[in-house]
Amino acid sequence: MSKNITYGMVGGSIDSMIGEAHRNAILSDGRAIIVSGCFSRDYEKTLKTGKKWGIKKDRLYENYLEMAEEESKKKNKIDFVVIATPNASHYEIAKTFLEKGINVVCDKPLTTTIKEAEELKQLADDNDLLLCVTYSYVGYPVIPLARNKIEKGELGEIRFVNVQYIQGWLAKKIEDENKQAQWRLDPNQSGLANTTVDIGSHVENMVSYLIGKEIDSLCARLDTFVESRKLEDNSTVMINFKDKSKGLLFMSQIAIGENNNFNISVYGSEATLKWSFKQANKLTILHEDHEEEIIQNVDEIPGTNIGFKNTYSTFITDLVSKKNGEIITNDNAHFQSVNAGLRGMRFIEKCVESSKNGGIWVEF
Repeated sequence: MSKNITYGMVGGSIDSMIGEAHRNAILSDGRAIIVSGCFSRDYEKTLKTGKKWGIKKDRLYENYLEMAEEESKKKNKIDFVVIATPNASHYEIAKTFLEKGINVVCDKPLTTTIKEAEELKQLADDNDLLLCVTYSYVGYPVIPLARNKIEKGELGEIRFVNVQYIQGWLAKKIEDENKQAQWRLDPNQSGLANTTVDIGSHVENMVSYLIGKEIDSLCARLDTFVESRKLEDNSTVMINFKDKSKGLLFMSQIAIGENNNFNISVYGSEATLKWSFKQANKLTILHEDHEEEIIQNVDEIPGTNIGFKNTYSTFITDLVSKKNGEIITNDNAHFQSVNAGLRGMRFIEKCVESSKNGGIWVEF
């Protein structure tokens, strides 16, 4: 039997979309309830958010340090904490809760440097704690089906992967009035990069999850098209995998008219696999005779981001299994663990290194 699961959240107050997104995804799963939080640096916002979500005042905190300390002392301490804050704060918050014996679910990217990600992995593993990174796109039901087909060799030998993740919301200079744009384009809050971090991290994770190949080297060009920005708004990355297959990743946030257009094509020696977020529950297999094999999943919950919901369902299932005595670690977990977060940070750092040196090939 599963035990009751409780969680808290850092960040994600009622005036942000991300807090509701996390909470709604967990509500859709139905096995965990939110009982504590520090939702904002403004304590009044934390109190308002807590009141809206039905959380007792004595478990609403002025800062995450107090929250981690007090929750760790409780007999009924939270099973995990959700970190829904800007990138630069992920490391310190995750580190604090891991040190207090609390499992962590963190928005991507996990950290802003490889070194920080390595430290969190060591800390989580040493303390036998689970650390999940919310790469939600692999949560769509057809994606594991696609992975299975690739693993079984139905596409033949994988030759080339072509991925586009293109948006248009940063095509104009909106950061003076748009808070999301402000922090994402601020190196002090976003880290080394913008587009490569914000959507490129999802691309790298999707490719890695689907085809299971290790990157040997990459060549990246990070462009800044809107003047006065300190971080890029467009990113192009060529990849060599260790088995000699290749990849081309294109991520843009200045493509006018595009709205979260995430699509992937995997080209094998026997067939091609295609997926697009615009039809997220549909998988297309193209064969040599131009025959199309369509696989669709209609198990959709109206009004729910099924990928985000399934991300949490997978994590909570592993957490329940662990509480019930099964050996679940970050290495054998079914969710995207700290290992995926660490690999994602390596991808980001290597892209920045390549681009800053004139788009040279760098070893991964």
